[in-house]
Amino acid sequence: ATTRQSSHPELDQLRDKHPNRLHVLQLEGTNYSSFPEFVKQVEAIVGDQGLDTLINNAGIALRDGLDSVTAEVMLKNFEVNSVAPLMLTKALLPLLKVSGAKGKASVVNISSTAGSISKTSSHTIYPYRTSKAALNMITKCLAVDLKPHNIHVISICPGHLKTDMGGPNAALEVSTGVSGVMNVIKTMVTDDNLGKLINHEGSILPY
Repeated sequence: ATTRQSSHPELDQLRDKHPNRLHVLQLEGTNYSSFPEFVKQVEAIVGDQGLDTLINNAGIALRDGLDSVTAEVMLKNFEVNSVAPLMLTKALLPLLKVSGAKGKASVVNISSTAGSISKTSSHTIYPYRTSKAALNMITKCLAVDLKPHNIHVISICPGHLKTDMGGPNAALEVSTGVSGVMNVIKTMVTDDNLGKLINHEGSILPY
């Protein structure tokens, strides 16, 4: 697990409770120069087993409409939600290939129904929607490029969750989204679903 802060109380508590199962590393997803050292830290943990699953979860939601949107806001949301997951996946590719050579590895990009072009009929929040649509295309491109290495890539929408981003009035509890995401990873990361956007209930969503 990663956190932008040097320490994170909730993650630290979980790490202390599961010292052999959870490692907490510091990572700022847009600090690309830090990636080589981060990869070394991950490699020291996984050893010659490689990295079998990468979940790109970090994201921000900038909700500007047509009246307020600026180039700066667009670029900021694109960098965090689209560019950073691609660059981190690329940096960790050697470790993913090790696992892929042993059977199968997976890259899971946490996306959103908000990135579906065909489902956009209201709430035209330009930065967030377009950044997730871009992430969906990145997922498809990665799925094509990495299939020969037995690395399966999909996007998952966890639902509107009661997180810092989703807010307290969101429809779903975090536990519902997490269990749904884990079930999709366990059952739907297959050749038939490569590059697709899947929701937490296991339904294929249109791009």
